[in-house]
Parts: sequence; C-alpha cells; structure tokens
Amino acid sequence: MLIKNFYKIAELNSNDLEIMATVELNPDHEVYKGHFPTQAVVPGVIQLQIIKEIIETHLGKKLFMGSLAQVKYLIPITPVEVPVLNISISIKSSEDDTFKTNVLIDFEDAVFTKAKITFSYL
Repeated sequence: MLIKNFYKIAELNSNDLEIMATVELNPDHEVYKGHFPTQAVVPGVIQLQIIKEIIETHLGKKLFMGSLAQVKYLIPITPVEVPVLNISISIKSSEDDTFKTNVLIDFEDAVFTKAKITFSYL
C-alpha cells in the first residue's frame, strides 16, 4: 500500500474477468489536511492508486499503469459522508503483458468515478 492507513479492503470477490471490492476509507487520514482542510475529498490520483493496488492484490503481481484512455470524476468523494466505496473492475482484454480495464467506483445510488485504464506487468 503506497499510502498507509488511507483505506482498507473490507471485501474482495473476483474471477478471471471481474474484480469487485468494498473499500473502507479512513476519514481521519492526514492527506485530507491538504486536500482539503475544510472539506475532505479523496484525490483523483489516490483513487487510481487504490484501483491499481486492488488489481495487484487480485493478481499477486506488481503492475504499471500504462495509459488512461478515459477517467471521469463525476462526484467528489467525501470520506466523512461516504466512508465506504464499491469498486468494480472488468478486465476487457489481454495482449502479451498488458490488459485493459473498465472501472466503476460507486456506493448505493451514487457513481463517483468511471475509468478505462491499461495496465502492464512489471
């Protein structure tokens, strides 16, 4: 985990083509002192890191995030109001040491982030 104690994986279910994780955020983490002091928001780059770490946990291998074909931050994630996230990752195709994913971060009726990311093995 790149940023210690920022989150924990509460549940992880997967098969060859899909990973579904439930993540619990730590709303008291010091990252929020700078992002932002009056209204804590999960930084987009940390959302991407969490996605990468979930896939690495599933595969048991280190990855390189190669390209971001699309990333849409639809609603800010405020960890005090939304301390739990569902992260769904679909693996779309594999070529050599690379694969493409479609990612959705949501909770209940709110969709926070959508992304299309290509990863490769280190």
